[in-house]
Amino acid sequence: MRLWHLMPMDEFMIRESQATRAQLDGLMAWWTLAGVDSPVSEDSVNWLKPKRPPSPMALAPASPTGFPHTLDAFHDFLAHAADLPEAGWPGHRVLPAGSRAPRLMILTHAPDPKADGPGTPFDQQGMMLLSRMIRAIGLAPADCYWASMSLIAPASGMIDPPTLERLIARMRHHVGLVAPTSLLLVGDQVNRVLGPTDSLDVTKNLPFVNHSGGIVTAAAVAHPRLMLAQPMAKAGAWQALRDLVKGWGQ
Repeated sequence: MRLWHLMPMDEFMIRESQATRAQLDGLMAWWTLAGVDSPVSEDSVNWLKPKRPPSPMALAPASPTGFPHTLDAFHDFLAHAADLPEAGWPGHRVLPAGSRAPRLMILTHAPDPKADGPGTPFDQQGMMLLSRMIRAIGLAPADCYWASMSLIAPASGMIDPPTLERLIARMRHHVGLVAPTSLLLVGDQVNRVLGPTDSLDVTKNLPFVNHSGGIVTAAAVAHPRLMLAQPMAKAGAWQALRDLVKGWGQ
């Protein structure tokens, strides 16, 4: 004969209560994930889209230690310092130039080998293309600030990681001194290391980049070489610029 073990009533009630509690906790967690515990938002959220972790390099704070703290002094430092990360590379330094406290700062990773001089980090065709795009959003090229992370074009076209880390820290300090309203990142290389985070500037609903003085709203476009070789790439650039201009109106 098989004997059934009868559970005491009080132990049975405890286990039932624990099971019910676990079910309630699971249900509340689901509603919390759905946002029911938060105020209603104007923006829709795709809860099924996986969240991309932001780049650690993009979120790293700037380290302005040792850099001049005025823009004029910083320009002099870039022009004459012998210990810049790129100082030993062949070629001349293409220095930044442009309007002070501009609405738009235009930044690329390094100047083109055929770049002409201060404030012209792209070759003649690239400068013409970007200048037309800038005029299309109501700005004059002279009203912008033009710069590159490295002042000299690397021979291989790529910058090694240790040098890149030093250039990133210097550029974050540079952006803080210029204090632009917005930042335009030109080319995939600068966008990868200094690009907009997954977060938004809540005042403008646009991606932002960290710098030594805070944050600045930003947009990224393809390098002029790519847009000239593949005209279809211009569509993405126009959309990025339109989004940036919308943010200026808020």
